[in-house]
Amino acid sequence: MCSAVNSSSYSFKVAMLDDECRFTNWSQEVSSSKFSWEFVRFDSKDSLLLLLERQLCDAVIIPCTMRAQVDIEFMTRVSDIQPSAVRIFLGAEYWNATHKAKAADIAHRIYPSAVKVEEIGDSLEYQIKLLKLLNRTSLQAYVGKVGCLPSPPKLYTQLTDAVNSEMADLTEISEIVEQDPAVVAQVMKQVNSAFFGFNRTITDLKEAISMLGVRNLRSLALSSQLNNQFKSSNDWDRFSFEQLNQRSLLVARLAQALCRRAGANKITQDQAFLAGLLHDIGVLIMASHDADQYKKLLNYSVKKQKPIYLVEKAAFGFFHGEVAGALLALWNLPPQVIEAVMLHHVPHLSKETSFSPLTAVHVADAMLPSVDVEGDCDLASSLSLRYLDQVGVMEEVPQWRIVANEYRVRMVSNL
Repeated sequence: MCSAVNSSSYSFKVAMLDDECRFTNWSQEVSSSKFSWEFVRFDSKDSLLLLLERQLCDAVIIPCTMRAQVDIEFMTRVSDIQPSAVRIFLGAEYWNATHKAKAADIAHRIYPSAVKVEEIGDSLEYQIKLLKLLNRTSLQAYVGKVGCLPSPPKLYTQLTDAVNSEMADLTEISEIVEQDPAVVAQVMKQVNSAFFGFNRTITDLKEAISMLGVRNLRSLALSSQLNNQFKSSNDWDRFSFEQLNQRSLLVARLAQALCRRAGANKITQDQAFLAGLLHDIGVLIMASHDADQYKKLLNYSVKKQKPIYLVEKAAFGFFHGEVAGALLALWNLPPQVIEAVMLHHVPHLSKETSFSPLTAVHVADAMLPSVDVEGDCDLASSLSLRYLDQVGVMEEVPQWRIVANEYRVRMVSNL
């Protein structure tokens, strides 16, 4: 059984599971709101799944129950059936930290159960439009053409399973990582670099995992495998891919530090770290795919004094943040990680008004100098004061600059 609110000119189709009949008022709220949605409320999981198998939906809303793992598994099934639908949880505030982290990996947003349609409608429509941008034909065709991996690296998938398992221990996790000696070497190199700032040399993988945390380890493993996938050609001479990767690690560390200073939870910190590591992977993808063309774009950027992302947009119809976002979306990475990677140059396009991984990555990228590029093309973001005002963090900028300066010194002395 279901109830529906239809409009002859609706913008989006939104489905809600309400098998406990806690949100019967939403149909009326939608019909009396400014949003022209086709809103359908289902009183059983089977009826919702039947719809998803037959019709495309723009968003699916799942209220949280005390059966957290069941709810997460159901949302995962929703994602498998319709990966292009925005996924929303309502009321996860009573879940434990493990379940909240799992929910953040699969859901685009998590709102309190008492939230009103008018309070989340703009955000929901923004998320829908963002996904539609990532799924447009030209961008998907490019991602397929550049030879990107069709599925996430096996190591990342195995570490994700370990993260989601409450039974996995350090021995099991280290055995997973040891399957790829190149990743082990890269992780140990990074954890002992000045960018992490540990006061002694770490030689044992288990100790490295313990100090990093499994989620940060997973992020480093994915970044390492991607960096190995997209390498510079022999005649590439504009900037060092290795230095860009090292800078991304520093952006990740600074983004994480900014999250802590902002009082963000551990989930946001971990997602900001991963997004920081991957924020410029789109540059590597585009430069490794067609080096000659990308050199021309860099030259044009310098000649016309235009940011590289605008030059990319003019040439392709999309820019490196979107290329990376499209790939990461295919791999079902956390939606807020994808959003931060996609919009780190243009955060003002976001409709959100609170601190998020996007905030941290944008600020970190803007406050650290670009890698050296022949011709002095600046690959870093420009700080968007408009966005920072929108999020309500302008007063934090002076202190953030002080924090960033420590990382700037590390970058200048080590790159």
